Amino acid sequence: MKRRELSQKEGPGEETSGKGPKEDSRGVPHKSSKSRRRSKFLFYLKVIFASLVLVYISIPFVIRLFPALLGKVVYLNMVKFPLFVDLSNPGELINHTTNFYLTTEEGVTIGVWHTVPASRGEEARGRNQRWFEESLADANPIIIYLHGNGGTRALDHRVQLMKVLSKAGFHVLALDYRGFGDSTGVPSEAGVTHDAIFLYEWVKERSYRNPVCIWGHSLGTGIATNAAIKLQEKGNEPEAVILEAPYTNIRNAGAYHPFGKVCDYTIKFKKIYHSK
Repeated sequence: MKRRELSQKEGPGEETSGKGPKEDSRGVPHKSSKSRRRSKFLFYLKVIFASLVLVYISIPFVIRLFPALLGKVVYLNMVKFPLFVDLSNPGELINHTTNFYLTTEEGVTIGVWHTVPASRGEEARGRNQRWFEESLADANPIIIYLHGNGGTRALDHRVQLMKVLSKAGFHVLALDYRGFGDSTGVPSEAGVTHDAIFLYEWVKERSYRNPVCIWGHSLGTGIATNAAIKLQEKGNEPEAVILEAPYTNIRNAGAYHPFGKVCDYTIKFKKIYHSK
C-alpha cells in the first residue's frame, strides 16, 4: 500500500530519481540552456557562411549587369585606409616629409608626399616647400613611387618602404592618383597614367642631373609601364623602372585573383575582362 501511494503522488513529467534529463508531458527531454546556446550559435554561423558564399558567387553577375562597377573593383579607390589620418600632415607617420598638391589637368589635383634622404633629415626640420623642391637638385637619386590599388599613400607597408628607401639615400615622392586619398577626380587608365607622367616631368624639371626612377607596386606596375613607354616616346625616359609584384595584364590579374576564380565556374569572368 505504501509503495502504491508513493507512485500516485508523483506527477507526470517529474523525475523519479536524480538521474537523467527532465522530460515534458510528452516524454521529450528538455534541452539545457547550454545546448540551446550552442544550437543558436551554430545556426548563426551557418547563416553568416551562406551569406558570404552568396556574395562571393554573385559578384560576377552584378558586374555583368553593371559594368561600371568593374573600374571600382580594379582600383578600389573608395577604400580610404588607413582611417583618421591627416594626409596633409605626413609628419605623424614619417619624418622629414612634406605634403603638397599638383594640378595635373583641369579639375584634377593630386596629393604627393616628398620624403628626403635620411642623411638630410635634420636639415629638413622646419623647412618650407621651396626648400624641399630645391633639394631635388642635390646629389641623391630620386624614386617616384606608384602604389597599388586600394588605400592611400599613408598605408603602413607603403610608409615603411618609403622609410627604407630614404635610409638608402633616395628622395621618395609618393602620390595618390586621381580619386585616391585626398586627390580629386575619377580614376581611369589614361588618367592615372597622366598623373604619373605629370609628376615625373615636374620632378625632372627640378632634379638637375640626378637620376629619376619609377617604382611601381602591384597595380602601380601597370601604371609605371604605361608611363615609361609614353615618356620614352617623348624622349624623356626614366633612368630605371622597378616593378614590384607585377602582372601580365589586368584581365588575367582579375580572372586568376582568388575572388575571380569562382567566375570560371559561373559566367567565365575572363570573358567579361576581354569584352571591355
